[in-house]
Amino acid sequence: MVTTRLQHHQLFAQEVQRLSLIDMEPSDTSPSSHSTVYRPLFTSNMEAQFMSTLAKEQVKTLTKFSGSESEDVTQWLKHIEEVFDRALIQSSNKYLAIQSYLTDAALKWFRFNKTNMLDWSSFKIAIVQAYQPSIHQALLKMEQRTQLHGESVMEYYYDKLNLCVQADANMSSSMIIHYLTKGLHDSLIAHVIRRHPATPNEFLNIAQDEEK
Repeated sequence: MVTTRLQHHQLFAQEVQRLSLIDMEPSDTSPSSHSTVYRPLFTSNMEAQFMSTLAKEQVKTLTKFSGSESEDVTQWLKHIEEVFDRALIQSSNKYLAIQSYLTDAALKWFRFNKTNMLDWSSFKIAIVQAYQPSIHQALLKMEQRTQLHGESVMEYYYDKLNLCVQADANMSSSMIIHYLTKGLHDSLIAHVIRRHPATPNEFLNIAQDEEK
C-alpha cells in the first residue's frame, strides 16, 4: 500500500506523541530467539522507573541540528542515538522521529534528499557525509581551539582532544600533546613544557597541577 504525504505526516505526528509517552520495560533475561530488541537489566522497579522518566525527558529536550559550521554532526548523531536506545526506540521509529530534531538548512537538506534515505541506517550515513567537515576544516578548527578565559584545563583538554581525534583518528600522542600545549593559556605553557608530559593524560595531570 502506498503511503500518501498526509498519512506520512500523521504517522510522524503519532510517533512524536509516542516518544513523549514511552515507558521503558525491565529486562527479561531469559533468552528468546524471536526478540532482537535490547532491554537493559535493572536491579529494581524503582531503577527502571527512574530510567524510564530520564529517557522520556531526554527525548523531549534533545538538541536540534541545523547544519551550521559550529555544530558537530558526529557528536550530535551519537547523542541522539544513545538517547533513542535508552528509550528503546526501534530503528524504523528513529527514522520517523529524527525529522523533528532537524531545523534550518539541515531540515531543507533532509526534505530534498529523503527519497534517497529510506531508513535509519541510510540517514546516518547520508547526514554525516553531508555535514562532516573536511580534513582541512577539522585541522583548522582544532588548531584554532585555545583555552578560553575562565575555562578550566579539564574543560579545554577534553574539547581539544576530541577535535584532535576528529582531525586525525591516528594522531600520535606527541602531536596531540603539541596541540594541547599550544592552545593553553600563555601563563601555563612554559610550566607544562618543562615537565615533559609523555602522554595526553599526563599532560592533563601536569596542566591541572600548574593551574592550581
